[in-house]
Amino acid sequence: MVAPAWIGFALFVVTMPAHLLLEQADSLALAAVTLALIGGAYIGFGAADGRRSVFWSELAVALVFGAAAVAGLLWHWVALPLGLALHALWDLAHHNAVRLARVPHWYIPFCVVFDLMAAAFLVLLCTR
Repeated sequence: MVAPAWIGFALFVVTMPAHLLLEQADSLALAAVTLALIGGAYIGFGAADGRRSVFWSELAVALVFGAAAVAGLLWHWVALPLGLALHALWDLAHHNAVRLARVPHWYIPFCVVFDLMAAAFLVLLCTR
């Protein structure tokens, strides 16, 4: 599963420079949209899984990531990298999980690498 991790890193390298071109408020808005979208990916995995309880669980957790995105905009920027780091943990929770949505094995390392790199980048960007 090395290739998906490298693809996650490549996606990070390609997308994060946009934050350097934006004003901080716009950069945080982009990060919030990103967090909400990647949190929402699991809604699709939950729907594809076919188990109603899994779908509702994934939807509930996606709403938590959406709330973290809003909190990053309205409360404090730190909610955004925290949400990304927590999303990486959520990705890892799906590795060989029985009661969570079935996720393609390639997606987990891909997303963990992107989430953690993006979280660290946002911390560095907002504390400089």
